[in-house]
Amino acid sequence: MRRLLIIPILLSFFATLGQQNAYKNKINMLLEKGYTHYGVQKDSGQYYFKKIEQLALDEKDTLTVLDMLITSNRHLGYFYDLNGIRKNLQKIDQIAKEESSFLQNLEDALLYRNSIRADKGNYYFKLGNNNRAKSYFNEIKNSYQNYSPESLTTDHFELLSNSISFLAKIYQLEDKFDLAKDYYLRIITLIKKVTPENLNSLNINYALLAEVLTEQGDYKQANSYLKMTLTDALKLNNNPNRIINVANNLADNYLVLSKKDSARYYLALMEIHLDRSPHFKELFHRTSAKLEYESNNIEGALSEIDSAFDAYLEHTEQTNSETLANIYLERGNILVFAKDFKNALMAADQGLEILPSKFGTTYLELMALKTNSLLNMKKHNEVNTVSLLAVSTLDSLKSDYQYSSDKINLIEKTFPLFESALEANYSLFKKTGKAEHVTKAFFFMEKSKSVLLLEALMAAKADKFAQVPDSLLEKERILRSEITTLKKELLIESNEKEPLRSTIFDLTEQQRNLMESMSKTYPEYYRLRYGRNTTDLDDFKKTLDRDELLISYFYGNEAIYTLVVDKNASRIEKIEIDAAFENKLKSIHRMLSNPKSNVAALGSATYELYARLLEPILTSEDQRKLIIITDGLLNYIPFAALNTSPEDVSYLAEKHAISYVNSATLLSELRQRQPKQHTVLAFAPSFDGTVNVSNADRGKLLPLPNNKKEVAQILTSFNGRSFIDKEASLLNFKSHLSSFGIVHLATHAIFDDRAPEYSYLAFSQSENAMENLLYVADLYNLKVDADLVTLSACESGIGDLKRGEGFMSLARGFFYSGAASIASTLWKINDASTTDLMHGFYKNLSKGDAKDVALQKAQVEFLNVNRQNSFSHPYYWSGFVISGNTAPLSSTYNWSWLLIGVIVLLVGIFFYLKIRKRNT
Repeated sequence: MRRLLIIPILLSFFATLGQQNAYKNKINMLLEKGYTHYGVQKDSGQYYFKKIEQLALDEKDTLTVLDMLITSNRHLGYFYDLNGIRKNLQKIDQIAKEESSFLQNLEDALLYRNSIRADKGNYYFKLGNNNRAKSYFNEIKNSYQNYSPESLTTDHFELLSNSISFLAKIYQLEDKFDLAKDYYLRIITLIKKVTPENLNSLNINYALLAEVLTEQGDYKQANSYLKMTLTDALKLNNNPNRIINVANNLADNYLVLSKKDSARYYLALMEIHLDRSPHFKELFHRTSAKLEYESNNIEGALSEIDSAFDAYLEHTEQTNSETLANIYLERGNILVFAKDFKNALMAADQGLEILPSKFGTTYLELMALKTNSLLNMKKHNEVNTVSLLAVSTLDSLKSDYQYSSDKINLIEKTFPLFESALEANYSLFKKTGKAEHVTKAFFFMEKSKSVLLLEALMAAKADKFAQVPDSLLEKERILRSEITTLKKELLIESNEKEPLRSTIFDLTEQQRNLMESMSKTYPEYYRLRYGRNTTDLDDFKKTLDRDELLISYFYGNEAIYTLVVDKNASRIEKIEIDAAFENKLKSIHRMLSNPKSNVAALGSATYELYARLLEPILTSEDQRKLIIITDGLLNYIPFAALNTSPEDVSYLAEKHAISYVNSATLLSELRQRQPKQHTVLAFAPSFDGTVNVSNADRGKLLPLPNNKKEVAQILTSFNGRSFIDKEASLLNFKSHLSSFGIVHLATHAIFDDRAPEYSYLAFSQSENAMENLLYVADLYNLKVDADLVTLSACESGIGDLKRGEGFMSLARGFFYSGAASIASTLWKINDASTTDLMHGFYKNLSKGDAKDVALQKAQVEFLNVNRQNSFSHPYYWSGFVISGNTAPLSSTYNWSWLLIGVIVLLVGIFFYLKIRKRNT
């Protein structure tokens, strides 16, 4: 840890009975002198603390000896003197062994036990043994479970708060950023409530919270906390460690924001204080290396990183820490930029040699550095070997992460590694033509896709087959639901946020402890929930029909890799990309989602895209159905709207039925579902434009003139039930959901880019608008289990775009809740055209068409009807996409009329035959 969090606990030296006045006076005098050097001058402080320890030993004053060993540990912690702390801890353990009854009978034995635990936790933390450190800090935290924070004395409260802060830092180092943030917010809340005057402790935790926010990319909020902390530290000027560390974090952030002058300013501020805290020279040189690197001064960057290495070894005895591994990582990345791949590979190996794989992202980033170096050295087979090991490590790591955002961060760090593996197998396939390289490419591409969504499906299987008691599963579901409800309240609550945060923290702790307990007690549950085997390529081919073609994209930093799979063959292709290509994609999305954009210009742009992405691989007229796995910015493009003609405008939808899925493995899972009875549950709430919902800046929910007509038309194709106007409530939705196989929601959808999990679908208005909002987060606790969910609402398929995971959207939320397929939208749709399109879609479904074919036919029919007017613009018809299992629905279309028709026919035949017989 960059700074010592534990503030010295000034234990009383006057409670020991029987001490002589001369002894007491001498102790006080030495103590006063010792504290003038506390945390500032190591040897001087130690001199006085050791003198007191020896005096106390001579007087057989066990309590004072213990006090001085604890105080010495805190002092040595400022200078990372682990050898000195280890010797002190050995003495403490000896005292505990020899004087156990004395210690147990102390008036405040818990204070001493927890002080010793804190020292041991701090020691193991600095040693890099996070698991052992975590056990000591959890012991402290758990020892206060039956106390309210307000009832604790200052010393006890500091032990509790510091243990929570240390746990937060450990979770941060394990890349569990949301969990770390929860812990920091918890301790900041407690400090404000219990010891608001303790600005020192408050600022420490603000600075640490800022580090987490930095990791999550919230530089603005992080910098505001850091500047506030730095201002106070500079004002007091009594803690060079904090000044240096906070200034370094600010310099780092400004480098990421490309503000090099600001970074230089804070580096200069660090340098002023280095003489007082020389053990921070390593940090100073590492950040200086980043500045030189950003300034394209490679020699200067390498020189600074070498100085960081020397400074680190000068001030610590550790040669197997994450800090040292990060120095090797930073050196290796500089060498890659300099195209010195041999030495970059050496740096990666040196870092990996000293770092256990449990150090999440650092380990994976070192593996990515290694694969990149090997790739540039044309050692393609070695790239495969290293990549397989890295993927295995990723699989074992991600199951330990509770929060989705932390898993996403972990996976994103692995993407350079996936790209190296795909490039290696692409090169090997082009060179040898061997199918094994396509198989390996398929494996790596699948591993990069939709990890969280697959885990959700696996969790359902685990609940069903792992034989965990229903009571435990129900308890976990209740906790999850309570946490979601409170987080929604927190999102809209303007006052009294702290009690809500406190309750959420406690419930989340209970949920995490429950999940850890279940994974240990029921290993099969753990295996089913987190064990993820990708579908086998050859097995997957057998599931494809002859007219189906799977096209899976991986959107890398340098190229797009395309895996093409049909029933008989598979291959991998590569498309070079650059900034101009990305700008073209963004421009195409803007034009598609704007009904006033020029159709000819749009056709020209989408033909260029078609020519690069699809034309080279669509070689057979028989493959009429395209299953597309998009990635990156390709998620924004409805492929149906791509122009296939260089001279005119001819849309891909006119030749191919198109569906989407997150991965082939996910599709295999979705195709195993048992179909339900295909009756429709449809909702068409009314809005009058007067009710604001959760976000005032989103405006009011305006009327939808055609949504009731849309629902009525659907029910001419399928049997079912509709709820309209006030009856279209969230309560009715939840109450009737399980009885229907098709769900249609013709309503408003609002995407919240600040908090994507709290994007929502709106149901009927009420006095309390929040009671009729269905959030993405709610869907994680809901069981939909429908064969088709149609979200006939604006931007229902859009959300925060995450690499490999796709959009964190409402549509995705319904997949989490168990739906087999989703029809959703990519932009703000037109109410009138949607009604016509949905009428055609359901009519085609009722005739037995597959879902992708039903949508294709509806789109082409709409296009043909409107060829000569503005509704032919792709905005009006291509925004709807179908995802998931596109198997046909078994129709319930007009069975009653069909039955009546058959009866009439049979009666007619009967009378015809009777009359004919009479006439003969």
